[in-house]
This record gives sequence, C-alpha cells and structure tokens, in this order.
Amino acid sequence: MAAPSVAEAMEDRPVPPSRLTSAARSKELDQLALIVSFALILNDFMKQKLIVLAAWLFVFGIHAALVEYSYAGKETETGDGSQKTFTYSGIMIYDTMSSNVTYVDWRKDKTYGISTDTNLHFTTVTGSNSKTYTVITGSASGTDTNGFYHLDDYMIKGQNDILLIAANTTFEFPKRFTGSNNRNISPDDNGNEWLETWGETMTFSEGRTKSDNEENLSSDEVVNTLVTGLQSKGYSE
Repeated sequence: MAAPSVAEAMEDRPVPPSRLTSAARSKELDQLALIVSFALILNDFMKQKLIVLAAWLFVFGIHAALVEYSYAGKETETGDGSQKTFTYSGIMIYDTMSSNVTYVDWRKDKTYGISTDTNLHFTTVTGSNSKTYTVITGSASGTDTNGFYHLDDYMIKGQNDILLIAANTTFEFPKRFTGSNNRNISPDDNGNEWLETWGETMTFSEGRTKSDNEENLSSDEVVNTLVTGLQSKGYSE
C-alpha cells in the first residue's frame, strides 16, 4: 500500500500547567468540568472513554494521546500460479484523538511498509464475569470499473485493561490484540487476482507509549522516527 504523507513540523508545545496563572488555571478547570459533564451523557462507551481522556490530556498539557503496540505476523499470498508465505514485524500506533491507526512493518528481505486506516470501527463487547473486550474491524468489498473483485476484511480483538500511557494518565484498552482470519483479494497490475491471508499478535509497548506521549510526539513524528531508523539499517519501501 502507498505510504501516507508524513508531517515534518513539530507542533508548539503547550505551556506547562505549573506556569499558568491562577485565573487561567481556573478557566481550564471550568472547561474540564464542561467536557467531563458532556462525556457522561453520551451513550457510546468508547466515546465516553476518549472524551474523558481528552479532558485529562488538556489539563496536563499533552496534545497527543498515542497507544503503541509491537506486533509480529505471518502472511500467505496466493495468485498467478504461485504461493508464498513470509513473516513480518512492526509497530502499530493508535491515535486516540483521531481514532486513526497506523502500521509500520518490516520483513527479512529488508523492505518496509506504512499504512494508515482512518475508518476502522471500534466496538466494546462484554463477556463472562463482566470482562470487556475491544474489537477493531474494517471491511469493504466490491467490483472496480475493470470488473475485478476486491475484498478487505480485517479484525483484531483483545481484553480491556488499564494502560499507563503517560505520567498520571491511563487509558482503558487491551494489552494484547490478536487476529487470525484477516484477508484481502485484489488484482495485480496484470489483472491477476491475489488472495492474501494473515494473522498477527499485538502487544502493548508501555515504554514507547509513555516516552512518545511525554515528548508530545504526533503519530506522524513517531512514523518519521521509525522510518529513519529502518532506512539507516538498509531497509527500503
């Protein structure tokens, strides 16, 4: 997939809360109360969590709220009279403010890829013993103008936990995601249909998440750093 454009400019950091005047601090707290009150009347559970988190980040001066995972997977590609299987590793970056999810992955053949999903669905389900799970899904299918069929079917899930994503800031989300039934059907440049199937496991990276949030890094800035590191090791896109 084509790499998304990556912003190069660092956003101005906000004034630390400790340097605010008492009047400004009082105004912020009033704004916080309004945000939290609004969040409590929403029916959607995920929106409640995100808006309350946004309020806390506003008070503590953090402009970004990322949740990062390291992951490993295995993929099989079938088409044009051939089949091949390979493994890969990567970093998944979930931006809790935009709900965008970015994947940076690399393979043993010294190649890397970047993709960003902007329309994934986040669903919370409740299982036995009141345990809750977050399910992230994306699905699309159809026939293009050349008559070729396309299918993109993606799902990962994990049991919710309390994650420390920055100093004094927690977020309820899974420590571990798994997905084993992902698939994609699409044609190559020669009109040959290909089937890709893959499974992967994501593990919350507390150290990376805390460090990047406390440095006020955006998702694009994290991607820039990852790509620079891969290129310095001889990887190409």
